[in-house]
Amino acid sequence: MIPFLRLLFLTVVLTGCSAPVTTDYNAQINYTQFKTYQFAPGQSHSALSLDESRVEEAISVQLHSKGLKPGENADLTVKHYIQQQSDFQSYGTSVGFGYGYRHVGVAYSTPVRYREYTYGKLIVELIDNQSNKVVWRAVSQRKLTESMTPSSREAFIDEQVFEMFKNYPPS
Repeated sequence: MIPFLRLLFLTVVLTGCSAPVTTDYNAQINYTQFKTYQFAPGQSHSALSLDESRVEEAISVQLHSKGLKPGENADLTVKHYIQQQSDFQSYGTSVGFGYGYRHVGVAYSTPVRYREYTYGKLIVELIDNQSNKVVWRAVSQRKLTESMTPSSREAFIDEQVFEMFKNYPPS
């Protein structure tokens, strides 16, 4: 029983240590110089999707909490997008164990089937408008899937954007 509890504890600790986002930034930049921001114009003049609206709202909340304000001729341009990716998930194989008095049995069945599924990774970039270079970038390591409910999508986006801007401005 004790080895099982140790394994469970180790799993919980390692899961808690995994970073939900990764950030990269230019360490030579003085981030306190940035006071205003604007969102990058979209790819087309179509209406924002639901997720894009959620992302922009979450980013606005985080930047406001960091002291930045929206503006026309802003210091920073915020570019965000959800990068579509796909992966494969296997299913169909099963393993079973059984035991009895002096007997142990193992069963294995195939075939293995693969199903492709798509998901999105949220990426946010801050671009210095004077140099037109990306000075800060964050990528979500968690997956935004189509099967999420609207409320879970909103909670997911809020959580990921909060994690992205937790250590902004970088020290």
